[in-house]
Amino acid sequence: MTLHTLLDIEIGAPEPATLDEFYQEIGFVGSPGSWGGEGMPEQIKISEAPYRQLKTLRVACTDESDLAGIGVNLDALGVEYQIINGQLLLVDPINKWQLIVEPASERRPAVHSQRVMNYPGERNRIGQRAEVITEKSSRKPRRLGHVVVGSPDPQKTVELMKAIGFRVSDIIFGGIATFMRCSSDHHNLLVAPGQVPYLNHYAIEHDDFDSVMKAATIYLGEHGQEKHISGPGRHQIGGNIFWYMLDPAGNFFEFFADIDQIIDDDTWEPGDWSGSDLWSVWGDKEQPEVFFTPTDMEDILKGWKAANG
Repeated sequence: MTLHTLLDIEIGAPEPATLDEFYQEIGFVGSPGSWGGEGMPEQIKISEAPYRQLKTLRVACTDESDLAGIGVNLDALGVEYQIINGQLLLVDPINKWQLIVEPASERRPAVHSQRVMNYPGERNRIGQRAEVITEKSSRKPRRLGHVVVGSPDPQKTVELMKAIGFRVSDIIFGGIATFMRCSSDHHNLLVAPGQVPYLNHYAIEHDDFDSVMKAATIYLGEHGQEKHISGPGRHQIGGNIFWYMLDPAGNFFEFFADIDQIIDDDTWEPGDWSGSDLWSVWGDKEQPEVFFTPTDMEDILKGWKAANG
């Protein structure tokens, strides 16, 4: 039973058209309600909802026999599910978002040429300016990489995600938060505590350091520093370069590059991280408090209670 790709997510928002404009602005391709990187379209779907939320997460397995194995795991947890038309579907009993597993081929962005860099003792770019200076247009975002969610019962949420095939990469403070993967990326999902279920942030991969820095600088230049959350920096856990900002619906989004890759699950040892210096190797050293209590949390609480009693 092997998951290998984060296929897509569905985000609900009161004004989904603002997200259509946003994804087009940052360089995704698609059409209203469905966006993604070139060659990996439709990774982020948008629909109307009374408050911002994660509605669906869809992942790929190898073949239909995997679905039966997942079903056995879910039976052991007492979680209801259906297998219909080659898909396993369930509604998370705690968080109420829909989870979908289906057989599909592995999907990766096309390889772009790497920027030529100069290093001490190794001069590769001779007699020419850096590509980021001379490029006619900025490099576009490549794909959706991961999602971070808050849950009122993160431990049970992790057990459910393990049952459908996610693997644990690292944990924080004994399991308060858990980094999980369904691909070779260090994490495609982070489960953290939340008063009610909510979408903390989603992450969009760029080619490299220059692409992240340039894309974030352009976005903040167009929309102002009030859209800035944290960055730039390089995470201790996962190793990726990051810059966090706000999209028009109030979701945090992350531009990232260079995330750790885990190819051999048998040799990877998940770490239990603790201490006060976990956020970044350089740049912003402390995780902003707004990550734990978003400014619109009251709206999310009201929306959740109205929908679920």
